[in-house]
Amino acid sequence: MLTLNLISEELKKEIKLRHLYLFIKKINLTLIIITIVVAIILLVAKTILQLRFNNIIDQTTLVTKNNQGYNNKIKDINSKIDFVEKIQNNFIPWSNLLKTVADITPDGIGLNYLKINFAEQTIKIKGQAGLRASLLDFKQKMEATAVFKEIDFPIKNILEKENINFEINAKINLANL
Repeated sequence: MLTLNLISEELKKEIKLRHLYLFIKKINLTLIIITIVVAIILLVAKTILQLRFNNIIDQTTLVTKNNQGYNNKIKDINSKIDFVEKIQNNFIPWSNLLKTVADITPDGIGLNYLKINFAEQTIKIKGQAGLRASLLDFKQKMEATAVFKEIDFPIKNILEKENINFEINAKINLANL
């Protein structure tokens, strides 16, 4: 078999160029289609990720809102506990002081006024004593206890013999309560 090529060289070049252009056109078309598919995939992935991100943000916001309520309750409880702790740390057993005063008060003495000043740590006692001996006994018992110090016992308290209206001021030793 004999093949004859009757096409001119110029036409042969043109045919080769057409084949080359068609090949390049197919490659470009394939690349454009691949680029479009990748762009669509990326767009769908972005949309899915955005939806998931929004969903996670909504859930996190709900959790944060729920936890914020718990956090506020916990802060409120902690502040109340701190307040109670502060009260307990500053607690002074005043009932022990009143019991001590009642225990050392002899018969024949009536107390009319009792003022305790925490800031100055003082006590002021006013009352009426039937006899001077009862009042002096009360003063000695106050001096004998470790709760009272620097007892101010005015001389006017002992000028009378009977039915004495007296006033005694003293410092309180809080450590011995």
